[in-house]
Amino acid sequence: MRSARKISALALLVLGVSAVAPGGTPAAAQPQAPKPATTPPVAAKARTVTLLTGDTVHISTIDGQTAVTVVPGKGRERMPFLTHSTGEQVRVIPADAVALLNRGKLDERLFDVSTLIGFGYDDSRPTLPLIVQHADTTSAGLAGARTTRELSGASAVAQNRADAVSFWNSITSAAGGTERRLRAGFDKIWLDGLRRPTLDVSVPLTGAPQAWQAGWTGAGVKVGVIDTGVDQTHPDLAGHVAAAENFTAEPDALDRVGHGTHVASTIAGSGAASEGRFKGMAPGANLYSAKVCTVDGCPESAILAGMNWAAQQGVKVANMSLGGPDSPATDPIEAAVADLTHRYGMLFVVAAGNSGLGGESTVNSPGSVTEALTVGAVTKTGELAEFSSRGPRAGDAGIKPDLTAPGVGILAALSSVSDMWPDADNPQYTSLNGTSMATPHVAGAAAMLFQQHPDWTPERIKSTLMAAAQPNAAIGVYEQGAGFLDVARAIRQTVTASPVSVAFERTTTAQTRTITYANSGPAALTLAVSLAAKDAEGNPAPAGLFSLSASSVTVPAGGTATVDVTVQAGAGLPDRYVGGEVTATGGGAAVQTPVALDVVRRTLSLKLVGPDGGKPTAEQGWVTVLMDLDRQTLLVLDDPTATSHRVRAGRYLVQTYMLTGDPYEPDITSLVRPTLDLTKDQALTMDTRTAKPIVVSVPNPKATLVFPDSGWTIRTEQPQIWGSNDPFGTLMNVPFEHVRTAQAGAGKTPGFVSYVHGIWGQVDADGSLHNSPYVYRAYFYEPQQMMAGLTRKLRAGDFATVRSQIGADVAGVPVARTAVAHAPGNAPVYRDERNIQPSFTYDVPRTVTEYYNQDKETVWQSVSAQTRYTYYQSDWTSFKPGRTYDVKWANAVAGPVFPQPNFGQQYATRYWGDQIGGPGPLHGDGAGHMGFRHVRGGSAQVTLYRDGVEVGAATEVPYVWQVPAATGDYRLAATFRSDPEFTLSTVVEAEWTFKSGHVADGDLVKLPLTAIRYTPALDIDNRAPAGRLFTIPVSLDRQVGAAPGRTRSLTVEASFDDGKTWHKLPVLRFGEQATALVYHPAGAGFVSLRAAATDNGGNTTKQTVIRAYRY
Repeated sequence: MRSARKISALALLVLGVSAVAPGGTPAAAQPQAPKPATTPPVAAKARTVTLLTGDTVHISTIDGQTAVTVVPGKGRERMPFLTHSTGEQVRVIPADAVALLNRGKLDERLFDVSTLIGFGYDDSRPTLPLIVQHADTTSAGLAGARTTRELSGASAVAQNRADAVSFWNSITSAAGGTERRLRAGFDKIWLDGLRRPTLDVSVPLTGAPQAWQAGWTGAGVKVGVIDTGVDQTHPDLAGHVAAAENFTAEPDALDRVGHGTHVASTIAGSGAASEGRFKGMAPGANLYSAKVCTVDGCPESAILAGMNWAAQQGVKVANMSLGGPDSPATDPIEAAVADLTHRYGMLFVVAAGNSGLGGESTVNSPGSVTEALTVGAVTKTGELAEFSSRGPRAGDAGIKPDLTAPGVGILAALSSVSDMWPDADNPQYTSLNGTSMATPHVAGAAAMLFQQHPDWTPERIKSTLMAAAQPNAAIGVYEQGAGFLDVARAIRQTVTASPVSVAFERTTTAQTRTITYANSGPAALTLAVSLAAKDAEGNPAPAGLFSLSASSVTVPAGGTATVDVTVQAGAGLPDRYVGGEVTATGGGAAVQTPVALDVVRRTLSLKLVGPDGGKPTAEQGWVTVLMDLDRQTLLVLDDPTATSHRVRAGRYLVQTYMLTGDPYEPDITSLVRPTLDLTKDQALTMDTRTAKPIVVSVPNPKATLVFPDSGWTIRTEQPQIWGSNDPFGTLMNVPFEHVRTAQAGAGKTPGFVSYVHGIWGQVDADGSLHNSPYVYRAYFYEPQQMMAGLTRKLRAGDFATVRSQIGADVAGVPVARTAVAHAPGNAPVYRDERNIQPSFTYDVPRTVTEYYNQDKETVWQSVSAQTRYTYYQSDWTSFKPGRTYDVKWANAVAGPVFPQPNFGQQYATRYWGDQIGGPGPLHGDGAGHMGFRHVRGGSAQVTLYRDGVEVGAATEVPYVWQVPAATGDYRLAATFRSDPEFTLSTVVEAEWTFKSGHVADGDLVKLPLTAIRYTPALDIDNRAPAGRLFTIPVSLDRQVGAAPGRTRSLTVEASFDDGKTWHKLPVLRFGEQATALVYHPAGAGFVSLRAAATDNGGNTTKQTVIRAYRY
């Protein structure tokens, strides 16, 4: 069953709105899924999110792997964080929020970083919108926040990001153990999330003209449009809007988006601007416009206020072409839909959402609510729109959407103040796709039925529309519900079914549900009853899986009759949804009732055992994470008293945390079951007494542990074209002496790795790590199982010494250093501390000393960067303890390189049929480190030509182009002009020619490109001696993985006047290595280099570097 949370408290949120607050968004169509990019940024721009607690999460993508770093808020420096990532979904839970989550006092979305970013609630927005439930006068005096709207029993609050810690401390207080409590009078803190706004042919398809002929136009029925506002000046809507109210931060109720106007005219437009051609479904209805959305989205507090206002206006049908991600729990919008339906007799007609490309269980909230009439979208010829969200709803096998209507290419009124494109032939109209467009067709139909039957309940209107719907045999019930809207049939419908749909969970015994048929007609009806079903792949359901108690039933006039539907246990059935219709026909009447059987779900019986051998106590904080390894989804179980959990059958990783002691520096026990086979019911005991401590020390007693983290990563079978974004879980900011770990149960799991990682340095009095004279980096891992603690007392001989000579690309800008390690076969757990304080930064040029341990087959990768200017990254390497390594960074000549790809990172490629991406990095240093520069005040240009004709140009390097399938001769040219603050490699030009032809979808072929790389012996300032002969080693580095080739010719030239004049240099070549000889003038200046090479396949390379080095 879908969890049925109490809604009485939530329902209070929609009562008594007294103020206007900031503006969620309507439901627009889902775009085509893009093909994967071949050249993602090596280190994608970080997004920063300050949590409710004042802690800041930095999230980015490095080499395709999600990187998460957390910086505690002021005064919370010792706060630990529980962090998990599935690749798509990232959650970060501060330790002192765990107990409040345990008691249901905090909305889980407040710590779902991916959701916050998706809402646009990162730190580009200065406030975090909240809904705070409280006693009537409690909201006053909250530090760090302002109230934007008063709701009965709650307040919409804007928390100032800069004062988030003050807010957290003002609304919570310390209790016993690790616990914090909400201050007296406060009940719960919700995220004020965002929802998104989800006729000449489409309206007649629904049977509306026949209803008009019968006199049913929705006349006098009040219909609410809870959307982006309505343009009342449009001819089709003039005189149709009885009232309009603005609940957003915008100054008026005008529709600057255009979505609400389009929806409103589909419901009740007169068609005046088209001589009646584009008339809406119920042109006699009265519209009530509640503007709750702007171009930025639809805040939940505004939606609640708009819903309540519509109810108070006496609205009978409310169109909500908006929504957001659903979860099994009941949120405030869902609670309001249920409450207002029952108290005011309103029917909420809601868009299913446009997430259909995401597959099953993508129906949006609040369309997931039982009381809502939820609408999917089909084309005008009846095919399911690919973007239309599918069921079942989250948490159970509930059938959603309820029915479908036209939602593709819908022409309706264009708002005069929006930026939407007018239709070429009908400039006062615009064409849109989406379940948003399907929904108002159904809302208009509901208005007609309310006109015909003003005493009917919303439940009866819904059941009548569903009973009259026409199912499409080619579409499943979780895609179409009862079928396609047929209002002509609905106005004559005298037989309805209750419930409107029947969904079964899979159990070990047969189950029976009863369908009750009601006949409002003047004569008894005998109905023939049948059932047809198929699975998700279109195969007929096994014979005997479903059965009916009768093949016919007589329903008396004004009475009811019942038929039982039974589903067998279904043991051995494929793990796929099965669905169909129970059809009852006779006497000219017909009723369809959708029926479905859920996929296999299993029960996890979870027993949590505390340190005393007993059950969880109020003084302890508990969090259990279930990660579905097959579908890479995350479920956080924050109620330690719940012992039974019903989940989709599959493979799961299970992790339990227990927190005790000081909430700012708690002791944390972490228990992990790396894989649990939940294709059958399982019992799992998480016994904290089995955990053992982590103890790691370095030989320098003055060194301070500054970045401790411990956790796990697991390789999945979800590869991406440029690498796998592996799930991980990590404890951040927890000193090792406060961590205990163990595996729950025996056995080994291939692809699983547990690890302990620490970084030590010299911390100044101000907490800075700037110019630390030493850095110790230690990484330990255990393959295939979770560590049972770890004890390591490291000595000097356990470390390799790495001396890094670092140049200065830009004078006066410190260099930040970081490194990451991982076990072979698993992606690393990145934390990118370069831009996060405290970080290891250095004034350059200088030589930096770092110490690295070597555990088993660990490999390390280090990064050196001048923030907002340069980024260099090493290849993965291992070290030998006791040895000393000398490495140069940012040494000339900076130019094109093709380093070893990291985790599938690709550079210049032909892939996925007919796409070409490239080139590679244009600013690798002389040591061959992958490198790039930020454009800043410079410029970048890359152009691809085919057979002498330009394919396209871009200012992003690298870039991806779509190209013809036939083999062609290509030229790829790139020019990068650096910001004026750079003094070397100020201009880099590169040009490659090659042949390329079609490759199969999913294949990837590296292009036969070569980088010409120079490695002269320069000092730390990248200077060579003047007035003498000088040798320049030259390497011809073919892209790793490209077809083999041998260099046939090479020329190198030098310029001492920034490329005005060039001098050919003598070159001695030995295969792919060469030496060029140059005589430097006396005095001081710069050397520019130009080279050209051809290989035995006819592929060519030309490169120019202005100011390659100085003399």
